[in-house]
Amino acid sequence: MNPPDVVEEADLTPSADADGYYLRPGGQARSLEPCEVGGVPGRFLFKRYDEETLAGLDEDALLAMVRWRRELPRQDRAALDRRCAWPIAAVGRDRITGILIRPAPEQMFVELRDRRVPRHLDELTRSPERVDALRDHYGTRYYEPPYKLAVLGRLLSTVQWLHEQGYVVGDLQLRNAVFTIDPAPAVYLLDCDSCLPVGGRGALPEADPEQWKLPREGAFTPESDYYKFAWAVVRCLQESAETWSLDETALARVLPSRHRRLIEQCVDGAPASVDVERWRAAGESWRWLVTPERIYVETDSNLREAWRRGRSAVGDGSRSRHGGVVVLIVVLAAIAVVALVTWGV
Repeated sequence: MNPPDVVEEADLTPSADADGYYLRPGGQARSLEPCEVGGVPGRFLFKRYDEETLAGLDEDALLAMVRWRRELPRQDRAALDRRCAWPIAAVGRDRITGILIRPAPEQMFVELRDRRVPRHLDELTRSPERVDALRDHYGTRYYEPPYKLAVLGRLLSTVQWLHEQGYVVGDLQLRNAVFTIDPAPAVYLLDCDSCLPVGGRGALPEADPEQWKLPREGAFTPESDYYKFAWAVVRCLQESAETWSLDETALARVLPSRHRRLIEQCVDGAPASVDVERWRAAGESWRWLVTPERIYVETDSNLREAWRRGRSAVGDGSRSRHGGVVVLIVVLAAIAVVALVTWGV
């Protein structure tokens, strides 16, 4: 059973476990509140828009998104709800103040002190050293390249599924999705009220954070989604959330040349066209990199190469530290030699 197209705020009641979650609002949201709707089973999140967002909101386009979901065949609607935090209903009365969405699955949250917080995809950009630095304050772990690729492959599958349904993601970035690897890699897309029909208008103005801006003017398109997705892959594998350059050596350690070419074709300016089927094949191949026993990568020299736990694509941190010690010893030895010569000892 679904709520009506527009639900009044008076019909919302806080969830009994609302205090057990920490949901930091961002983007267009003033707040995110776990809630229930009278007469409707299940739990929801009330995403309350801030005033700037409300000023630019296209209410008709938002309600069209709500109705589009409701009119989908049952199987497609279930797939959408499994993949995306799509607007279930608008909230308001005389004026819309926000939307209802389904919360992410529980396995996509992590315990942090006495609260549960969502595990966003930007965690995949953390290096082993960064994870170690955060471990005492935030119960995170390091995700090796096979996990990064398996998760990103699930994200790509959702992006392509939405394209097939006639929608562009638009605001595609690592903070706008959450994930899990247990029991298998899975992704849940957030901020879907920023999606828009291909060639149509969306409920919200098209906007990007600085590090995800398109290199050209114009509307969001399926091709602009691929541009942002390609940068997401690069930033996760190179473990830098804001990089604008490719580390060919690092990428070659974990990707075959055919996958690197796909990425290069997309990041070199928003592409005019994309080889959708080659991208689909790449994303599907990333799924088998993670097994219960081992993790693997595919390179030009090996279709299935075992990957060592804790190892990064950008280099072995222990080797870097060891290299630093060697350099320090060499420098100290050189200083000692100069001193001996200078003082004639």
